[in-house]
Amino acid sequence: MNRVPGRAEGNLSQGALVLQVEMTLAVSVLLTLVLSSCGSWGQGWPSIKCGFENGPAHELRKWHSLTPADLHNLSAQLIETEVDTHFRSYLINISWSLSMDASIKELTATKICVMSKGTRDHFECIRCNYTEKFQSQTMFGNRRWQFHYIGFPVEPEMFYSISAYNLPPANIHEDSPSKSITLTSPGCKDNVMKYSKSCIEMGSLWNPNITACKIEAEVEVNFTTSSLGTKYTILLCECEKCDVPIERDLTTKINETRTSIRIPVSDQSNNISVQIIPYFAKCEYDCRRHKGTLTTCVQNHSNGTTTIDAAGRYVCFILVALFVTMCVIAAVVFFRNHATTKMFFHRAELQQPVKVLVIYPKEVCFQHTVLAFAEFLHKHCQSDVIIDVWQKRRIAEQGPVQWLAIQKEIADKIIFLSSSSIITECDAVCHKSIGNHKDNSECMFTLAFNLFCSDVKNISSLHKYMVVSFNEINSKDTLPCALKSCPKYCLMKDIDIFCRDLSSSQRQAHSTNRKLVCGWRSTTKCIQTEEYNILCSTISTQSQQQQDMIF
Repeated sequence: MNRVPGRAEGNLSQGALVLQVEMTLAVSVLLTLVLSSCGSWGQGWPSIKCGFENGPAHELRKWHSLTPADLHNLSAQLIETEVDTHFRSYLINISWSLSMDASIKELTATKICVMSKGTRDHFECIRCNYTEKFQSQTMFGNRRWQFHYIGFPVEPEMFYSISAYNLPPANIHEDSPSKSITLTSPGCKDNVMKYSKSCIEMGSLWNPNITACKIEAEVEVNFTTSSLGTKYTILLCECEKCDVPIERDLTTKINETRTSIRIPVSDQSNNISVQIIPYFAKCEYDCRRHKGTLTTCVQNHSNGTTTIDAAGRYVCFILVALFVTMCVIAAVVFFRNHATTKMFFHRAELQQPVKVLVIYPKEVCFQHTVLAFAEFLHKHCQSDVIIDVWQKRRIAEQGPVQWLAIQKEIADKIIFLSSSSIITECDAVCHKSIGNHKDNSECMFTLAFNLFCSDVKNISSLHKYMVVSFNEINSKDTLPCALKSCPKYCLMKDIDIFCRDLSSSQRQAHSTNRKLVCGWRSTTKCIQTEEYNILCSTISTQSQQQQDMIF
């Protein structure tokens, strides 16, 4: 019973040992393959280094026991490039792939030759040396070795023959394998090629902007010249085939940008096409032609029809006639309604008020006299009245002296209010509304008098100052000496004279002889409105109270 299990355990141990040995061998083989592969790739990845070689390869002088196979494939295409940041053109991109065989180990270089035919013939070769020996027939992923070279310039409308072969080449009297292809470049009308230096020098960017117009038996051709040349040939063709064209040579000035020429033609020729052939140094007599056709400026008198140019002249004539007619009508209306026009301008002028600064002593009642007088100036004389009480904030910010100096500059008139020798007292309501304003007004009156005293003594500045009193009894005795030389008005006795002089000051301020202030002319009187009568009554009451106290 004990031996049976022992035999089974021995068999299992032997099988496990065999499996372990097999796995070890498999891993070793795989590791060997990986290391060998890594060793071959670790020697370097082959690349190419190309340079010009127009003569025969030096490998032709030797005998080679082994030579590489031919190229597997050769191709070429044009790619766009920018040259010197000023021009655009094409370059030839040449690509080739190698054959997958053991002869690749002998490959050292590939030679490519390009022969161009067209406006000029050219032959050029390059030699591309491989920087490393090939250790494998294929690239990673079992792909063929592929290389490309970009560097051959492209000229317009050229035929290119491209051939390539591997080095070292076949020995003498042996087959020399090679690959060849052809390629044709576009002309200067191509969207990229026209910006190349060669095409620009042949006039690819020149736009003559041709206009041709037939006038009776002549065709006038206008076009924009080019800085590339001054010689042009103009061809006129009366049919599509243009078998016998009318030819004229034209030489322009160097700085001339647009030119014209008249060419005699048959009077019955209407279907005429125009061709301009320039002469540029790059293309000489083989430069690109530019075509144009007749414009709509032709006048056909046989059927009575006219073109847009003639119609435009008639439209201009009609517009000028309408303009003259409207000017005549406007002049007639203006002179017929001259009085209405004068009234219109007069009302517009009245919108510019005169600025009046009112200075008053403490004896004059502010509530009943100063404010009533200011209201009268504002409503009936279209004046902007300036009073210290209304600008207390500015006086506090600027100071009374600075404020008075500013008002002196902007005011058209400065009016000093005068009082009688007998001081009248306001009623209780007036005292409550005024408070301590009397002391402030006396201070402002004194400052204004001292500040303006120099102007009052100057005759040239005297017209700016006025003295107004509301009681003619002893009014002269209460005035300071310097103010006695100023114009004096007693209201309401001198109301008409006062308004006339105030109107005159406004005319001087605004440089016009037509402004009317206060509603007065030199021979008119104040308009008797209800507000005016209330003012007269108020001021007259104050004057009467002063007179009663005197007597």
